[in-house]
Amino acid sequence: MEVRLSLHEVISKSTRALKALNFPPGLDIENGENIGWLESHGLPGIQTLFEEIKCAPTNNSPNLYKIDIKKDTVHFSNLSCSAFHLAQSAIDFAEMDKTVCIDQCRFPLLIFAEMARRKHLPFGFQIQLIKDDEITRGFSIFGDSEITLYSRKLTAAYDLKITTAKDLKIENPLKMLSQEKSSKNFGISCDRDHWEAICAKAKKTLVPDSQQSHSSAGAEVDDSN
Repeated sequence: MEVRLSLHEVISKSTRALKALNFPPGLDIENGENIGWLESHGLPGIQTLFEEIKCAPTNNSPNLYKIDIKKDTVHFSNLSCSAFHLAQSAIDFAEMDKTVCIDQCRFPLLIFAEMARRKHLPFGFQIQLIKDDEITRGFSIFGDSEITLYSRKLTAAYDLKITTAKDLKIENPLKMLSQEKSSKNFGISCDRDHWEAICAKAKKTLVPDSQQSHSSAGAEVDDSN
C-alpha cells in the first residue's frame, strides 16, 4: 500500500529520523533536504532512508572513512560507507575543483541530490556510479539535472567519481522539472511500510527518554495533519 505526503512532511520526518540516528546537527537537516529533493524529482529518497535505518549500527557508532587528499584529487575509502555521512564533504571538495573518488559507497543518489541542490554555483557537477561493468551517469547545473538509472539496486555499494564542469548541457531538463511540479501539485507517493518505519524512528526525537522530560514534555504534535 502507498501513502501520499507533502514535501514538507517528507523533509521534516526524515530530518527527525536522522536526528534519532545520532546524525550531528547540520547533517540531519541537509540529508533531510536531500531525501525531499529525491522524492520530489521521482527518485527513491524515502526508500533510501528506510534502508539506512535498517542497516544503521545498533551501537550508534559513527560511520568512519579514510580521506586521502592530494592536489587535484580526494579519495574516500572504507568498506561500504554510507553517503548519508559524506555527501556534504564530497561535494564541498568537488567545489574546490578536485576530482572526488569514493570506494563502495552505499546510497549514492544522496550525493546526486546534494550536488543538484547546489544550483547557485557558476558551474555544474558530473557523477559516475560504477558497479561491475555498469556505469550510471548523472549531471546537474543551474537547477537542471538528469540521471539515467539502469538498475534499481541503488541501495547497493557503488564506486563513485565526481567532477565539476562549466559547459554542461542537460539533454532533457524538463523531465525532472515536470516531476517536481507534479510533486508540488499532487504530493509524493511512497510505500506505507517504509514511511511508518521512518515515522517511528522520528518519534524518538520528540520526547527524550528521561524522568525530567516525562514530567515537562508537552503534547506530541504530528505535522502530517
